[in-house]
Amino acid sequence: MGNTSPAALIPLTVLVIGANGYLGSAVSSAFLRASNLPASNFFRVYGLIRRSSSARALALREVIPIVASLSSDSLAAVIQSVLAHSRTWDVIVLCTEPSQSDPVAQTQHWHDVLNLVRGLVKASASIPSGGGGKPVTPLVLWSSGCKDYGVTKLHGDPDLQPHTELSPLDPPDVVRCRMDGALRALDVAESDVGFDVAVVRASPICGYSGSYYGAALEYVAACAASEMENGKKAKVLKFTADANTIIHGVHVDDCADAYVALATTALFDSLDDETGNGAPKSRRGEVVGQVFNVSGRRYETLREVGAALATEYNLTEETQFNVTANDMPQDVDYQSSEFVFGYSQWVSSEKSRLLTGWRDKRPLFSENIHAYRLAYEAAKDRGDESVETIRKRMVGDWGN
Repeated sequence: MGNTSPAALIPLTVLVIGANGYLGSAVSSAFLRASNLPASNFFRVYGLIRRSSSARALALREVIPIVASLSSDSLAAVIQSVLAHSRTWDVIVLCTEPSQSDPVAQTQHWHDVLNLVRGLVKASASIPSGGGGKPVTPLVLWSSGCKDYGVTKLHGDPDLQPHTELSPLDPPDVVRCRMDGALRALDVAESDVGFDVAVVRASPICGYSGSYYGAALEYVAACAASEMENGKKAKVLKFTADANTIIHGVHVDDCADAYVALATTALFDSLDDETGNGAPKSRRGEVVGQVFNVSGRRYETLREVGAALATEYNLTEETQFNVTANDMPQDVDYQSSEFVFGYSQWVSSEKSRLLTGWRDKRPLFSENIHAYRLAYEAAKDRGDESVETIRKRMVGDWGN
């Protein structure tokens, strides 16, 4: 060995707000495993969470927990809690959701979160008093969702077109406040110099504890267990939605990798000489102020998802679609699954793919249902926090 020591690695600080949630947990892990960095750098990930009970789970994944809550602490106190860990931040990722369903409370939540992020950005980009360290302008990745666009036509419709980042916005009421919060962040970015934000709109995400796909699995499991009047097990899977309903999801790991791809694209210069004079061209300007959709490489239809689910749960008769409410199993809550099965949407993510080179790698939902079912049931059995949160929200309990 030589007598010269290798240079120490330089950390790039990442703050994930809502790091204990379904998406936030995956995003945190994705930054930790990121490999497309300069040899001299690594991502050091911090997670801002509301409850100290979630801190240990973050620490076990090598995410440094920061416990503070805008609902119980002052804005200044939360900012100080974060800055006590690092004065500067390279990336700030918003994966938080409001804890209440009331529109007034949700609007206040997004207002508070925006003020928190603006405070952290201002502190990070300021020259520290007394010297020491350089100012850093963080890249802010603000999570919204593809339901902001509303629904598309069904598969096979001659007028079917995918939603792109330029599509009109027409969200259901349940996500309207989230969408408005993201749009407000983009508006602030236009007026606040140094507030570098991009909005990420992901299609429904699956895998592990399941997110809202878990409610879909719960419905099919209930159908399989439901007893008919003659005492035999139900053998047919029924849906109120059309067989050509488009279900366009993406695995949560792939979704999280898209966040990392956007961050690394913005943080690091292109390796290609695009100027013709030997100087690399920065890509940050191609990310900041933009909206990026994240979706799977293709959509699935309810027909193919339904067939895979029927096989998985041993429902042997032909799956039925467009079933009236009166003909649905009366002892099974089918309405909670319609947010997955009855929401037809095709989403283009070409913009994200072309800019960053990101691509999804995990199997589609219908291609790997057995593994996804086992993962969801295991998460449910161990009392996974995200499973319980989604199950409560599907029946209208937001913890008000």
